[in-house]
Amino acid sequence: MFKMKYNPVLGKMEWELIDEDYDYHQEVARSGYADMLHDSERNQKYHVAVKAAVQKMHELGKSAHVLDIGTGTGLLAMMAANCGADSVVACEAFPPMAKCARRIINGNEMAGKIQIIPKRSTEIIVGKDGDMKHRANILVTEVFDTELIGEGAINTFNHAHKELLEEDCIVIPSRATIYAQVVESPLALAWNQPSSWGVKGQKVLVSPPPETISCPGAPAVHDIQLSQLGELNFLSIIPPTPVLRFDWSGKSGQIPYDFSKSIEVKADASGEAQAVFMWWDLEMDEEGEVILSCAPYWSHPSYQRDKNKQMPQECDLPWRDHWMQAIYYFPSEVTLHKGETVTLKANHDEYSLWFELIKDKSPASEKQLHPICTCGLHASFSRTRIGALNDENRRTKYASAISQHLSKLPSTGSGESDITAILCLSEGSLLGLLTARMAEKAFGGRKCKVVCEDRNSRSKKIWDTFVLTNQLGDSVKILEEVGNVDDLGGVKASMVLGEPHFCSSLLPWHNLHFWYRKAQLSHLLHPDALIMPVGASIWAMAVQFKDLWKIRAPVHCVEGFKVEDFDQLIESSRSIGDELLEPQPLWEYPCKAVSLPHKLFQFDFQKTVPEDSMVARGVFNVESNCKECNGIAVWVDWHLDGTSENIISTGPVGLPELGKFIAWDMYTRQGVRLITPTLLPINFEARFMPRKCDLSLSLQAEVST
Repeated sequence: MFKMKYNPVLGKMEWELIDEDYDYHQEVARSGYADMLHDSERNQKYHVAVKAAVQKMHELGKSAHVLDIGTGTGLLAMMAANCGADSVVACEAFPPMAKCARRIINGNEMAGKIQIIPKRSTEIIVGKDGDMKHRANILVTEVFDTELIGEGAINTFNHAHKELLEEDCIVIPSRATIYAQVVESPLALAWNQPSSWGVKGQKVLVSPPPETISCPGAPAVHDIQLSQLGELNFLSIIPPTPVLRFDWSGKSGQIPYDFSKSIEVKADASGEAQAVFMWWDLEMDEEGEVILSCAPYWSHPSYQRDKNKQMPQECDLPWRDHWMQAIYYFPSEVTLHKGETVTLKANHDEYSLWFELIKDKSPASEKQLHPICTCGLHASFSRTRIGALNDENRRTKYASAISQHLSKLPSTGSGESDITAILCLSEGSLLGLLTARMAEKAFGGRKCKVVCEDRNSRSKKIWDTFVLTNQLGDSVKILEEVGNVDDLGGVKASMVLGEPHFCSSLLPWHNLHFWYRKAQLSHLLHPDALIMPVGASIWAMAVQFKDLWKIRAPVHCVEGFKVEDFDQLIESSRSIGDELLEPQPLWEYPCKAVSLPHKLFQFDFQKTVPEDSMVARGVFNVESNCKECNGIAVWVDWHLDGTSENIISTGPVGLPELGKFIAWDMYTRQGVRLITPTLLPINFEARFMPRKCDLSLSLQAEVST
């Protein structure tokens, strides 16, 4: 079959011939089941709750009939059978997992105790000739996501109580509580709201259109490993507060699909209320004694504040990637003073949450509709990208490099046609506008025309509004494609610049499309044209991940149950439907430097793109006192002008120290190769294929003789 794949050479998506079962295998490989199975706290607390429920039914003189909705590997169903349930029915709608569950159950010699139904729970029929002969009196299920209800939990529980469960049933988990913490956090706000572009100590150079500032933002949840943000990056204005409660047990009646709740809260500190941090916990048992919390470390019930462990990376708390925390943004900032009372309004529909902060004392207004982007910017760019646009350090480096070289650009006209043309090759970038504003001062009376090629149509529309807002229409032109010298004002470009950033890029080196595109447009460049960035380098380093390794590592055994069939399924699907080098935002996933960084490749953008593959070989020597290496991190450094001062790195912030946690760039995703843990030196062969702009990394641990 064919599938769309990004081609960095062309800078766009193209069709690629792949295995006919590619989508199936990719869905299996990226399903996240391994992460859940490695979550020992989750597994243990489900096991405790299941055992208590079965025991309680037996103490009441009743048979324990268990229904497991969304069984996955069959783990919860096997727990129920092992705890003495009289009957167990498990449903799973994802065909490969239903088959896998059957094999795992057979392998644990429970085939006669558990019935597998390969359907959604909402499709199950109860009755003599149905899927289930009778209703269940115990429900155990895990149908939650970071937003708690995003996987359809409300309808799953409501339907189960109506069609599949007895009235006096026990439900695991029994209840859930959502918590909200109102904060001031310029760092978090920068992921959502564009700010004015300028240089430290100077006036604003480029301002965002007002509609982008007042826009509510993207409706999609901003899920994040909030613990890695750290307490130094926000001011808590309203402390963690329980705002919504979901009773899964059915004892409170049907769960509403749309609901709002207003709570009077008092500010603990003065500041600008900019965002809400959200997380939830589960009460696994009816008594509410077994709690499973998804709180960040500073609010986690198990956290013991230790003055000797100030770094969030050092917190030894349960880690999970399938349930994180989330950030929600207010449409506008609200100024609060310590001791001031306001109304925090929590809303939900069937699948999502949103929040309001009401300062006046008037009766609560009608529920605000779910926020949705009205300006186009949030719908077009990821929050990571918006954060990169707002990154002051990044801006300063660009501005410094550009200002140093603007006055040196060759003029490409004469007399009245004395004009300098600058070509910007990037998508979703304000670099062209910044350059135009700086050129006004640098060139004096000489005309400057900045032409920005942005081949993403949605991105182009947004930057058109920025040009209009900043009255740059005479000096900046944004085109979806530059084709001839007339597009540059009739002269050849004296400068070609880029961040570089392209909207379809997944891995850092995909942005090397800048080099390819510059080569394609070489006939439009002045012979002495300045190129910025002038080059790039690809780096790699052996690391020890604290937790990220769990998303790909074999599970083997969970709570005493063998799950090797699951390991084999995932490994088989990964070899067909998943890339070995995957993009990850490593600032969210703590890791220590095990080796020093290795430079794999160096590229000179003033030269032509090579035809033949480039190969780099070497050894990652495990040089720190870390116990093991379980991953390789790969990133790109962009060399703006060839000086060490003007390098934009997508990797570590500063030089990594062996054996220490690494601070990563927060505004790009790095390439990651997860490997089997090893203490041995690792031989590597990196191969860069210019025709595809593709990077492969082969590894082999040395074996001592």
